[in-house]
Amino acid sequence: MSADYLTPEQRGFISRYREKWQHIGLSTERINEQHATDAVRAIYTALELTEPEIIIVDSPNAAFEYIWNLLKVDSQAMLGDPIDSSYWSRLYSNLHSYLLVRVPVDLQKNLHSLFDNHLAKEYSKLLQEQLEIQWGDVLEEHFGKRDRNLIKNIFSSCRKPETLIAGCSYFEFCIHTLKYYQFESKLLILEEFVKNCGWAFFFKNTAIISNHATTINIDSNNHLHGEDIPAVAFADRYSLNAHHGKITLQRNRKLDDIAWAKLFEKMNAVEIDSWEEYKLLRTVQEGINVQPKQFLKVTNPNTGEVQVFGVSMRFASAIEAARWVNQRKT
Repeated sequence: MSADYLTPEQRGFISRYREKWQHIGLSTERINEQHATDAVRAIYTALELTEPEIIIVDSPNAAFEYIWNLLKVDSQAMLGDPIDSSYWSRLYSNLHSYLLVRVPVDLQKNLHSLFDNHLAKEYSKLLQEQLEIQWGDVLEEHFGKRDRNLIKNIFSSCRKPETLIAGCSYFEFCIHTLKYYQFESKLLILEEFVKNCGWAFFFKNTAIISNHATTINIDSNNHLHGEDIPAVAFADRYSLNAHHGKITLQRNRKLDDIAWAKLFEKMNAVEIDSWEEYKLLRTVQEGINVQPKQFLKVTNPNTGEVQVFGVSMRFASAIEAARWVNQRKT
C-alpha cells in the first residue's frame, strides 16, 4: 500500500501537516516563557524525571555559554547528567514504534519521504556545525587542545525542535488521518515542546532553553541564505551566515563578565580578597555534603575578557592564588 491508495482528502492533509509543523518548528516569534516552562515540565514528567531548574536564554550559543561557565569552574553537579537519546526514545521513538506496527510498510516509506524537510535538516546541521567549531576554539584557547568528547556530550543533551518537524508531521497524519487517536496525548507533549521552545539542553538538574531565532532568511530554492545579512539571527546578536545553504563561518565572541556575574550570584559566591585584576571568590552551594570551592577570577583590564580558574582552599589571598595560577600557566 502506497500513498497512491490514499483518498484525495487524505493526500490533502499531507501538505497541511507539513506546513503546520514547519511553521511552528522554524518559528521566529519570541517564546512565551511560561508556556516553554510548562512544555519542559511535561517532558520531564513523561520521562519520569524530577522537575529541573529551567533557564531561558536568547540563543543556542548563550546556552553553551551557561553550560561552559559551569563546567569551567567544575560545577557539573548543578547540571547533572545529560538527558540523552536513551531517555528521549521513551517519548519520540516509542511513538514511532507504536505506529510502525500499525501502518503498512510500503505506506510508511512513502509517507516518510513525503514528510521529509530539507530546510529543517539544513538549519540544524549548519547551526550545530558552527557551534562545534566555535566552541572547539574556546576549548583550545583555554586548555591548549580541542575536546570533541566534551562538545559531543553537551550536544547529547540537546533536543532541537526543527529536527522533529518531519517526524511529528508524519505522526499527526497517522493519528488524525489514519485514526490512531490513542497516541494523541504523546504527540501533544511533543507539539507543545516544538511550538514553545527553541533548542533545549536537558540535564537531570537543569534545563536550558534557547529562544527562537528572530530571523531566518532563505533563497528561492529554500536554502538558508543571506546577502550581506545573516541567514539566521538571534536576539543576543548571535548569528549564522550562509550562502545558498553553505555555511560562512564567524568565530565565536568572548565570554563576558555579565555571564560570570550571574553564575557566581547563582552559586552564592562571596569575594574573599582582591588584588589588581584578580579576585578570590568562594562559593557555597546549598545541599548536603556539598563542599565549598574557591576560584580566581581574572579580568583583562584592556579587553574586559574574563578568565576563571579553580584554586585550592588553602589560599587566603588573591595574590597567592594569582602567583600559583601564573606559575602553572608558565
